[in-house]
Formats: sequence, C-alpha cells, structure tokens
Amino acid sequence: MNVFRKFKFVLILIPLAVFIAFFDGLIMDDFLTSNEIPDHFRFIGVLILVVSVLLYLVFLFDKNINE
Repeated sequence: MNVFRKFKFVLILIPLAVFIAFFDGLIMDDFLTSNEIPDHFRFIGVLILVVSVLLYLVFLFDKNINE
C-alpha cells in the first residue's frame, strides 16, 4: 500500500495521457480545419474543463501530502 501512496500522481497522469491522445486524434482527423466557430468553442471549453479538473486534483493531492 505504501507504493500506491508514493505513486498516486500516476493516477492523474494516465487520464491526462488518454485526453491528449484523444484530442490529438481529433485534430489529426481535421476536426478544426472546418473553421466552424462551434467546433472551436467546444474545443476550448473541453480544454478549460480538463485543465480545471486536473488543477483541482493536483491541489487535492498537494493538500493530502501536506497533512
């Protein structure tokens, strides 16, 4: 169980890697080349959401370490 506590940050990095791979595939499939405004807003919205969740997890992780 000590190993799990030591490498808890990996649980944050795995979803991040999946997210990056998913969006990389979308962009490579010409997702944003249509120049449609809703596509760009959707892309930016999802990026903001994912970054917010990751920041929350990092702050939560940091708070648990300091306790």
